[in-house]
Formats: sequence, C-alpha cells, structure tokens
Amino acid sequence: MGHQANFYATPTDIAELQERIAKLEPMAILHSRSPTATPRVLPSLRFEENSQAFLHYYLVREGDFDKVVTEYVPTQGYWSIEELFSPVVELSSCFFDGNILRQGRVYYKDGFYGPDGLWVDKPEPFRTWAKAVLRHTKKLLKKHGRDYIGKDALRWVEEEGGKLCDGMSLLRASGGSND
Repeated sequence: MGHQANFYATPTDIAELQERIAKLEPMAILHSRSPTATPRVLPSLRFEENSQAFLHYYLVREGDFDKVVTEYVPTQGYWSIEELFSPVVELSSCFFDGNILRQGRVYYKDGFYGPDGLWVDKPEPFRTWAKAVLRHTKKLLKKHGRDYIGKDALRWVEEEGGKLCDGMSLLRASGGSND
C-alpha cells in the first residue's frame, strides 16, 4: 500500500523540511539516476546540475542504503532506483520560478507483491521511519484544501499574489479551487 501527501513548498520551505526530516534518523538523499549500480548521494534537496534544479529525490535511512535496488537502463546509459523493491521515500520537490509554484509530493510504499503473488512487507524499521517522514511533513506544512502548503509558500501566495499549479491548472490560495 502507498502513502502520500501532496504539497506546495518554496525552496525555503524545502530546506526547513529537510532539516526536520534529518533529525528523525541519519539518512541519505539520493538522485534517481546514477552512472553506476551504487545510488548517487546528493548533499541536499536543493540540488542543481547543469544549471537545472533537480526536483526528484529518494530518501533512505543510512542503515538501509545497502538495500536500495537499482536497475540498469541500457537505452539511457544509467542506473535507476527501483522504488518498489527499495526501502525509500520518494520526494518530488516543487518547481518554483517566482511566478508559479508547482505541486510536490512525498510518497512511500509499505511493500510489494513478490514473484509468487504474495504480499511482501518492507522492513518494519523502514515503515516506521517512512511513516514518521510523512507525519513530520504534514506537521510542518499547513493543510490547504486536499494538500499541504509551507509557511513561505503561503506568504508568497498571500503577499505577492503567487500562483499555485497542480500540474493541470492554476489554483487559488483560498483552498485549491480552479481559476
């Protein structure tokens, strides 16, 4: 079963979220792609490469790093993280250009169906930690319609007239109705 929370967060909010999550337990931030089978560790959730902000990350407890499963993608020439089989929390950050703020998401799966068709739970320490990551994300951010919003994002919307975008449409700050 999967668990998620959609949110709107500026880079300031994301930095605060990273700080809060990092206090739960030692963890690593992973790039979704790597030139080798070993996952690529990043310094923060505000990583840029070739002047492009990277928005898709995986969080892993340090103790679970060796359990992360990767798969080679020959047509692209890189290794990617197999989130279904790995003890990772997916964090898609929010695109923000000063004009619009796109929705992000924190998501994890409790387990998966094995080759025999039976449900396989991911390890309990991972599930406990992942649940805490989701809980702390929701606690830090404020409920906003069906989603959550960071303090700085809400300030930007209310004071500067910023626009939220769920990927399909722009949303008003008053609770997520379409423009």
